[in-house]
Amino acid sequence: QAVVHTYTTAGTFTVTLTATDDDGSAGTATTTAAIAGQIEVFYDDFETVPGNNWNGLWTEDKQNDWYISSQRAFRGTLSAEVKGSANNAALTSRAIDLQGRTSATITFSWFIGSSLDKGEYLAFIISTNGGSTWTELARLRGNMDQENVWHAMTFELTGINNLELRFKGKMSNSDEDANVDDVRIIAQ
Repeated sequence: QAVVHTYTTAGTFTVTLTATDDDGSAGTATTTAAIAGQIEVFYDDFETVPGNNWNGLWTEDKQNDWYISSQRAFRGTLSAEVKGSANNAALTSRAIDLQGRTSATITFSWFIGSSLDKGEYLAFIISTNGGSTWTELARLRGNMDQENVWHAMTFELTGINNLELRFKGKMSNSDEDANVDDVRIIAQ
């Protein structure tokens, strides 16, 4: 006889099965069942950045054109901002531990100012192979995409076992800027 049980929450459970035959003899088997669920594996709202070290979650490239900004935020009072003469200035996450899961949902909000010219942008790029290669998933483009508003973004990834995020900005002068805020990864 098949026994089926549906778990409604994630966790590790002790499972005991007792079978009794027609003569009244019983046998018992016990094991554990690890039920995977969704878990937040990465979150940064840029609100707590002691000494501007990016909370240990991000690194900048040598251009140093990324800042913690109070100019605008999607939620709270701070966001990550790229500005100035950034030429593909990158802000890259640390390697993100998916804790044994192989699917992830990435959400964040981003913003480009109206001063960006055609050819200037903010891009979202990921690596799923330890940084060996990078794939651009989205781009906000000056004079093409809606400016001066926050855009909420969601990406679903499957069949992965590691992940890094990167935001890159290209602009040509100090009054041009773009922001990123509320970056979250939920692994399943």
